[in-house]
Amino acid sequence: MWNKRKKTHCMRFALHLFIGFCLCLPATASLAAYSRPEIVLIGVLAKRGKKECSKKWGATVEYLNKSIPEYRFLLARLTFEELPRAVAENKVQFTLSNPAMYVELEYKYGVTRIATLKNKIQGRAYTRFGGVIFTRSDRQDINGAEDLAGKRFMAVNPGSFGGWQVAWRHLQGHGIRPQRDFMPLLFGNTHDAVVYAVENGKVDAGTVRTDTLERMAREGKITLQDFKVLDQQPIDRTVFPFLRTTRLYPEWPFAKTRRTSEDLARKVAIALLAMEPESTAARNSNSMGWTIPLDYSPVHACLKALHIPPYEHLGEISLQQILARYWPWIAALFCFALFLTGLATYVLALNRRLKKTMNRLDHELLERKQIVADLNAFKQTLDQILDCVFMFDPDTLEFNYANQGALLQVGYSYGELFAMTPVDIKPEFDKKTFRRMIAPLLDNQQESMTFSTVHRHKDGHSVPVEIFLQYVQPAQRQGTFVSVVRDISQRLVELKEKEQLQARLLHTQKLESVGQLAAGIAHEINTPTQYIGTNINFLDEAFADLTALIKKFLALLTAAENSSFAPEPVHAVRDKLEEVDWEYLAEEIPEAIAQTKDGVHRVSSIVQAMKEFSHPGSKEKTAVDLNRLIETTMTVARNEWKYLAEIKTDFAENLPNVPCFSDELGQVMLNLLVNAAHGIAEKLGANPEGKKGTINLSTRRINDMVEIRITDNGIGIPEAISNNIFDPFFTTKEVGKGTGQGLAIARDVIVNKHGGTLEVESGEGKGATFILCLPL
Repeated sequence: MWNKRKKTHCMRFALHLFIGFCLCLPATASLAAYSRPEIVLIGVLAKRGKKECSKKWGATVEYLNKSIPEYRFLLARLTFEELPRAVAENKVQFTLSNPAMYVELEYKYGVTRIATLKNKIQGRAYTRFGGVIFTRSDRQDINGAEDLAGKRFMAVNPGSFGGWQVAWRHLQGHGIRPQRDFMPLLFGNTHDAVVYAVENGKVDAGTVRTDTLERMAREGKITLQDFKVLDQQPIDRTVFPFLRTTRLYPEWPFAKTRRTSEDLARKVAIALLAMEPESTAARNSNSMGWTIPLDYSPVHACLKALHIPPYEHLGEISLQQILARYWPWIAALFCFALFLTGLATYVLALNRRLKKTMNRLDHELLERKQIVADLNAFKQTLDQILDCVFMFDPDTLEFNYANQGALLQVGYSYGELFAMTPVDIKPEFDKKTFRRMIAPLLDNQQESMTFSTVHRHKDGHSVPVEIFLQYVQPAQRQGTFVSVVRDISQRLVELKEKEQLQARLLHTQKLESVGQLAAGIAHEINTPTQYIGTNINFLDEAFADLTALIKKFLALLTAAENSSFAPEPVHAVRDKLEEVDWEYLAEEIPEAIAQTKDGVHRVSSIVQAMKEFSHPGSKEKTAVDLNRLIETTMTVARNEWKYLAEIKTDFAENLPNVPCFSDELGQVMLNLLVNAAHGIAEKLGANPEGKKGTINLSTRRINDMVEIRITDNGIGIPEAISNNIFDPFFTTKEVGKGTGQGLAIARDVIVNKHGGTLEVESGEGKGATFILCLPL
C-alpha cells in the first residue's frame, strides 16, 4: 500500500511538472524563433554501419529541413544498443528503425508511429514484407520446415527482423527449435551472404527478407531455378508478387518520442506523406515516400511468440501473479489485522479506495481528451495531404468521410456528398457492378485493390483517377471502406506523349534504315538496269537489220507475184542474210529478251519490297504472312549481306498469319538481319580470300505461338555485355555506325506491343541466335 501511495504522489508531481513545462513553452518558443532554429535529432538504426546510414537517410533529413525551416533536423546514427538508450535519456525527438526495434521502444518508452515507409521494389511501392526460407532446388530431402531438424541453417543476424525473427516464428510454429534442432545455426550478417552460403552448399538452408532472391536474380548474381522456397505462400501479383514463406509485417515506421510536441510531429508527418516518389530523399532511401502508419500488432504478436525483447519475461510468474493467485489467504490475514486496528483503520481504507477511483477516473478523462486531440490532428493531416481520401459504409455505400482534397475534386459540400454513394460520382458503375467489384474485399479474398476510372464533378466534367481501395475493420467495431484517390490527368497526358514519341522514334529509325540501305538498293537496281539497256541497244540494231532483210524479201515476193524471177532479187536477199548473220540473231534475240524480262522482274521485286517495307502500316494489328515479311526484309537488305554471308531459310509450310504491326515487325527483322551481317563482317575482318559466313532464318509454330530464329556464325556477344544489349543507347559499334536503339526498340516492339518474347543465345566467337516468339 505504501508503494501505491508513493506512486500516486509521483504521478501528481510529474503532472504538475508537465503543466509548468507547458506554461513555459510559449515563451521559450518565442525566444527561439528570434534566435535560431530548434535542433531536432532523428535517431536512425544504422544496421549496416554509419556511412551507409548517412548515404541512405541523409537526403530525408535535408528534405525535412527544407520542408520545415523553423527547425534544424540532424541525423543521429545509432546501433541496436545505442538507440534505446538515446530514447530513454530523451536525447532524440524522432526514431527510424525496423519494426522489432520500434515495438520495443513503443512498449518501454511510449514512442508513437506517425508514418510507415513505402519500400520501392521494381518501381512499385510496398508497405509490408516478410521472410523466405529456402534451400537448393536439388535437395530432395528438404521440402518443408519440418525437414530442417538436424540441418545446417543460416540467417542474417540475431537482431534482424526480416532476416531471422519472422522466419524463427514460422519455424517455431512447425515444431522447430533453432537452438536445439539446427546443427548448427549460423549468421551471415548480410542477405547476399546467406544466399551464397546456400548456393555453395556451406549450409543446407537459410532465410532472408522477401524480394532478396528476386533482386539477386535481376542483378545476375543467382538463378532462381537453383532454389526452392519452403512452405511457399500463394503469390498475388497485384498485392505482393514475391516469393514468401512467412506472414507479412509492416515496413519501417517513423515515430515520435513521448516528449516530442504534437505540433512538430504533425508537421513532420505532413512533410513525409507529401514526399514525392521521384525526390532525392525517396531515391536515396530506395523508397517511394511514406504513407499513414500501419498496424504493428503483427510485430507485437511475433515478438511475444518468440519471447524476445520487450517480451522476454512473458509467461514468467511475478509477484503480482502470486498475490493474485493466493489473495484469499493473504486477504484473510490482512482482514484479521484490520479487525484489530479498529473502525478508524477501516474508514481510512475506504477513503483511500475512493481517492484511487477518483485518480483513475481523472487519468481516463485525460486519456480521452488526448485521443480526441489526436483524432482532430489526424483529421487535419488528412485534410492537408494532396491525395483525396473517401470513406463509405459497406452496407448503404453512403459516404461517411471525405477530406478537403476529395471535396475539391468532386465539387460537392459535406452535406451533399454524405447523401451520395461512390456510384453517383463514377459514371462507369451502377450499384450492382460496384458491389460485385468490392465483394472480394468484404469476403477477405483480397486485402486491397487498385483500379482506374473517372470521377464526375458536380459541374459535369470528368476527372480520370486511380483508386486504392481497402476494407478496414477495427476490433469490435463496424468496418468501413477507405479509398485513396489520385488525379491521373497529367499522367495520361504524359503517357500519350510518350507513345507519340515512341512512334516518331520508330518511324525515324525506319527512315534512317532506308537511307542507310539506299546506296545498296541503288546498286542492286543498277546492275539489271545496265544489262537491260545493253540488250535493248542490241535489239534495236537487230531490228534495223531485220527490217532491211524483210524489205529484200518483200522485193523478192513482188517479183514472184509478177512472175518475174530475175536473179538479182534472189542474190540481194541471200547477201542480206549473210550480212545480218541470221543464225546469230535467231540465237541471241530470244536470250536478250529473256535477260531483259529477268532484269525487269528483279527491279520490280526490289521496288515492291521497298514499297512494302516503307509502308507506314496500320495503327491496328493485322494478320501478316511472316514468311513473306522475312523474304521482303531479305530483299531490302540484300546488299548488306550478299558479299558477307549465304542465307539459308527453313520456313514452315502452312504457317498461320500472325496478328501484328507489320511495319514495326519488319523494322525489327531488318535490325536483326543487319546485325547478323555486321557480326559476320567483324569476324571475317579484311577477308582477302572472299570467304562468307552463314545466316539461318527459320519459322515454326509452337502451340499457340510462332517462333522466328535468326542465327549467324559471326563474332558473337561477349558475356560481359550480354545483359546490356537491350538497354537503350547501348552499342559496341564505332561512333556514327549505330545509335544503340535497334535492339531496345526490338524488345519494346516484341515484348510490350505484341506480348511476345525476345531472347538471345550467344557465346563470344560462336555467333548469336535471336529467338522471337509471337502469340497467334
